[in-house]
Amino acid sequence: MLILASDTTGKSLAVALVKDGRLVGESRFNLGYNHAVTHLPQVMSLLQSCATSLDAVDLLAVTQGPGSFTGTRIGLSSFKALAFAAHKPLVGVSTLETLAFPWRQIAQTLVCPVLDARNGRVYAACYRQSDLMAIAAGLSHTPLVQPGNYQAAEFLTQLAGQVDHHALSGTPILLTGDGASVVQEAQGRAASASALGLVRLDPIQDAPSAAAAALLAEAFFLSGADGNPFHLNATYLTPSSAERLKMAPPQS
Repeated sequence: MLILASDTTGKSLAVALVKDGRLVGESRFNLGYNHAVTHLPQVMSLLQSCATSLDAVDLLAVTQGPGSFTGTRIGLSSFKALAFAAHKPLVGVSTLETLAFPWRQIAQTLVCPVLDARNGRVYAACYRQSDLMAIAAGLSHTPLVQPGNYQAAEFLTQLAGQVDHHALSGTPILLTGDGASVVQEAQGRAASASALGLVRLDPIQDAPSAAAAALLAEAFFLSGADGNPFHLNATYLTPSSAERLKMAPPQS
């Protein structure tokens, strides 16, 4: 199966072609929020560089959030249009699961993908190895800490509680994503989280991999995921600023 995948949910941009579980080609850039200009040209350039075309692709994959509202919409709308025009199935995957997925084979660890949501907040979750292996097989799972938009200190409190509840004290906890430094700063201020064994992964791994998104999408598609592009929506995990203003009580 040939899969064309994309991630535009953060400052980085990644597109990849994966065939039968092996990487054919991938482009990754971390140049800021200019995806409206760079995304589709990079998709077309990758296809050309790999001497293939959209017609040859079997499945499209896209990260659907959480992350930047505008960046997520750019990736989704672009790939929805491509899928519709080429009559191809499209599967969306979680940005957090995409970040955690490459570390699924490390035993006796927890993996916490964390994205900077600004103002001391993070989009975050925590996965055991069994969760990640279930994700890799396209199966349902229950993360140790559910994906959400948390104050960094709130996330650490939930994480510490789950570690204690499941008798996982002393287990290394891998932090990955551009919100890792926010969590580390919060740990220094939170006594309840001071004993957590947080291990900051190399920042070069902070950007989601489109190749990982492709593998996840393939697993979900083979497990029966709906490939209809019109059924795919963003996963923001928080209201937009416009929605927050709409819900705010009127000023007297």
